[in-house]
Amino acid sequence: MSGTEPVGLLKVVIVYERPSAHTVVCHARCVSVGRSVFPGDEVLPVDSPSGEGGSPARVLRIHREPLGEFTELTPGWSAVVHLEAPEGTDLSWVQPMVDLRVVPPATGPEQERAD
Repeated sequence: MSGTEPVGLLKVVIVYERPSAHTVVCHARCVSVGRSVFPGDEVLPVDSPSGEGGSPARVLRIHREPLGEFTELTPGWSAVVHLEAPEGTDLSWVQPMVDLRVVPPATGPEQERAD
């Protein structure tokens, strides 16, 4: 599976903070059908073209008090999601009620999960 195939959806509910232009901490719900969201997954605006080489944000961390860290966000669940993009990328498109297209990373954690 290539890193541009959509495999999931996140709906941003609340944006808590923007520590920098390329990092966002938000509360999001996994609205995928049958696919969880994992740390390491990449997210793009749902309406962005699949083949376009824009810089996606990466899911760094998923957690929810009092449960703590999540290794995955399953469909129907919501949690605090930390997103980060490469330095110089503007994540102003991460806004409340925006749907984010989730794709597996090109390399790294996706391959580790497959083992």
